[in-house]
Formats: sequence, C-alpha cells, structure tokens
Amino acid sequence: MVTLKISDEVNRKLEEFLALLLLRKGIKIDKKKFVEKAILHTIQDKKFIGKLIKETPLDEDPAWVLLDKPKRWGIKDSSIRIDEHLYR
Repeated sequence: MVTLKISDEVNRKLEEFLALLLLRKGIKIDKKKFVEKAILHTIQDKKFIGKLIKETPLDEDPAWVLLDKPKRWGIKDSSIRIDEHLYR
C-alpha cells in the first residue's frame, strides 16, 4: 500500500463531492475507490495530459504537423536530409 498525501483543501473538496454524490444520487463510494477510478480514467484521457502540462499535444504541434507533411518543403520525405533544412 502507498500513502498519498493531498492538501487539506483538496481533501475537503473531495469529501464534499462524495457527500453530495451520496445525498443527490444515493451513490456511496469511499475515497480510495473514487481516487483509484479517477486516476485510471485520467490516465486514459489524452486531453488531460495536455491540460496537465499546458502544452500543445504533439499531433497538433506546428512543428510535428510540418514534419508530417514534408511536401510543403519541396522534399519527398522529411527523414532524408532533414538536418540540411533545419540548420540552414
């Protein structure tokens, strides 16, 4: 078992959320189970990673888009002679 420490504020918000879930929906779930499910869901959510690090996902990054479409540069394949084009 691993102990995970969270701030008092986050713990309070989590307790309030779980209490409201019980009151409004009749769903009772303990903190451990909720946190485990939330973590697994978050790991699968690719958009969350971008939000977490506040960067553009690689598939949307302008540099990667250019590398994916080398014909715009007038060459057939971005893996060939790429240094020539990058370091002119």
